[in-house]
Amino acid sequence: MKKSKIMIPVMTLGLAVGLAFANTASQSNGWINLNGTPTQLTTDPCKSSGSECSVIYQDDPQGRVFEVFTDISLNTRKPSGSATPYVIPGNP
Repeated sequence: MKKSKIMIPVMTLGLAVGLAFANTASQSNGWINLNGTPTQLTTDPCKSSGSECSVIYQDDPQGRVFEVFTDISLNTRKPSGSATPYVIPGNP
């Protein structure tokens, strides 16, 4: 009887830890095509939907606008709440 009382909390803890890592693959900040190379963003500028997400780097001398995609394949655009490109600090 003692073993069954101990096993239930241990199993619950194991399930909780497992679920914490279950859905990390689909959560991404987004990807851009940087000179032909898929590059993951360090922040997620795209917070809602209605438009397609794009970003511009604040210190980019060329002022390029990058389309943001949902994954490394660069096939599906990430949704955004604004049609205006989000400004990201730094250089690409």
